[in-house]
Amino acid sequence: MSVSFAAVHVRKPWRKHNIHQTLYAATDGKDGAKNLLLRIGRVADMWKKYGDVHCVFVWEDEAEFGQAFRIDPARNGRVQSATVSIDRILRFEQNRECSATEINKCFGDDFSATENTPPTGFEQSPPEAPIAGAIYPDELPQAATYTEGAGQQVVVNRYERSPEARNACITHFGNTCQVCALDFSEKYGELGAGFIHVHHRVSIAAIGNEYCVDPVNDLVPVCPNCHAMLHRREPPLEIEELRALMHDG
Repeated sequence: MSVSFAAVHVRKPWRKHNIHQTLYAATDGKDGAKNLLLRIGRVADMWKKYGDVHCVFVWEDEAEFGQAFRIDPARNGRVQSATVSIDRILRFEQNRECSATEINKCFGDDFSATENTPPTGFEQSPPEAPIAGAIYPDELPQAATYTEGAGQQVVVNRYERSPEARNACITHFGNTCQVCALDFSEKYGELGAGFIHVHHRVSIAAIGNEYCVDPVNDLVPVCPNCHAMLHRREPPLEIEELRALMHDG
């Protein structure tokens, strides 16, 4: 069966293609629905080309049901999915659009919405690895020596680099450095698309085991150079302080 993929953009309300060979590739692959919604990798360029993405539909042409994906409005940074009848999807395709009202109906009326739970026939995603798994030396306090195991025990590093926290931060701020405004995709093209560091505003040394990070207020996307400059002082500089130093220079 042929796998179909349709994204609902602001400037292109029904962008359909059939390049994916499997349902898994269309939903969880590098060019799949989830990466598109979260603006990860090269598919992030579609936001610039066609505008914001409100929803993505994935289905097999001869199946009875397909799947809809969107950013959960109640939990920003998480991808929400819902099972949708093929008849409904084909109606959208015939009209070459899907309104915000129709999208809400897909996630609230006839079918229950789930978080990243494929319906029968869809391949289950493997556990997601952290997007940026490395621990950078400038993110650890300088007054201590860490073994590899001890570094793994720094709770904030593990949480900060989870897809949920990182993606919620980037969904809110975008992939642009909040200090110098560098956008790696503009500088390096496809190679730089989606690349950015995420800085923790609160000093790691001051965070206890019970700390619960706020992706919008505690995390901020920065380029590696600005990230290193923020940590040139202890405690780290505030984003606004470093930005002011750049302007003064």
